[in-house]
Amino acid sequence: MKNIELSFQRLSQDEYQIDNVFQKGAYSWQGDWEGRALLAFVCLFEATGRQIPCMHEMVGLLQEKTNDDLYFGAPFDGITADEQQLSGHSWYLRGLVKYAQNFKSEIAERAMRQTVKKLYLPLLDWYKKYPLGRNAAGGVSGEVVGTVNGWKLSSDVGCAYMCVDGLAHYYAYTKDEECRRFLDGIIDVFTQTDFVKYGFQTHTTLSCLRGILKLYEQTGEKHYLNIVKDKFAIYLRHGMTLTYENYNWFGRMDSWTEPCAVVDSFILATRLYRLTDEAEYLTLARRIWLNGLQFCQRSNGGAGPNTCVTVDQPILKISMYEAPFCCTMRYCEGVLEYCKNRELFAWDGEKQEETDDLGRRFIDDKLLVQCNGHIQPIFACHDIPKDEAKQIELKIIF
Repeated sequence: MKNIELSFQRLSQDEYQIDNVFQKGAYSWQGDWEGRALLAFVCLFEATGRQIPCMHEMVGLLQEKTNDDLYFGAPFDGITADEQQLSGHSWYLRGLVKYAQNFKSEIAERAMRQTVKKLYLPLLDWYKKYPLGRNAAGGVSGEVVGTVNGWKLSSDVGCAYMCVDGLAHYYAYTKDEECRRFLDGIIDVFTQTDFVKYGFQTHTTLSCLRGILKLYEQTGEKHYLNIVKDKFAIYLRHGMTLTYENYNWFGRMDSWTEPCAVVDSFILATRLYRLTDEAEYLTLARRIWLNGLQFCQRSNGGAGPNTCVTVDQPILKISMYEAPFCCTMRYCEGVLEYCKNRELFAWDGEKQEETDDLGRRFIDDKLLVQCNGHIQPIFACHDIPKDEAKQIELKIIF
């Protein structure tokens, strides 16, 4: 499959080799690049059976590259919680768990346990005073915007809740009940927060929901499923573009899409269909894959943001060719999810055209678009050379 091969080739290049994959000390998203890279490497291994050259070497260097508690950045001082550090280490936990599942690594298990015990578990009271109401004014890569209530805050509003995903996968692997109690405390705060009103980043919201769904898969407790269905429906109403991508923040239709979040929405829709057998989730998963994710991957194998398509702004084009620091790596988990469920996503170009309630026209879940004066089904961006792709403008047909 072309998506998989392109991702593998991209993750085999210089940015993800051992000399570059560990970030410098001044990096303000401690653990984020490293965690996403390790997770992507193992996802590609599961999808292809092939290994990115530095995957094992990276784990072997963790003791040298991390602090005494085997995580990145300064140890928690009991005074200030750094939400970008907490967010980044969710991916670190995900990578460690998936690596340990595949390779039975003692150092990966020790690192994940130390990270949870030393970085996360002391912080429940901090989540009860997480500051709301700030303006999201950051770029594609979030930035520190100040310290309030003991929180070092990011322009990626709400990214402190990203860790629900990493901690839920850690719980699934270890059955650590102290971690479960901590998760329940964070989830209680999250479910009472109006993330649309306060302009949360859609990516962190969706990652949090994936973590809650993971808890449902592990425990069978229906309240987790109900939370996910309820909050995901809010995302679909207020956070999804007309091409099945996302607004980077709730309430910011003038921002850009983010393949990281599109991957999250794809995984949520696919797994909700598998768990509930509700047909609307299958339709949603297909449309996210065929329209959103296929236009996020580039011909070099990377992934990048696009414009937010709305009724008032019906033009889909590239916003940033590639975001190698996040989206390129996250795309790999989307590819793995596709591989596990590929029978759901075949496209039949001979089907009759349909129109939805918004007036969008489809052929078997692919949007019809106008390109260079011609109306046709939307196509994969990775089939288009870079210079040509940067000039593409697709008008969604209503």
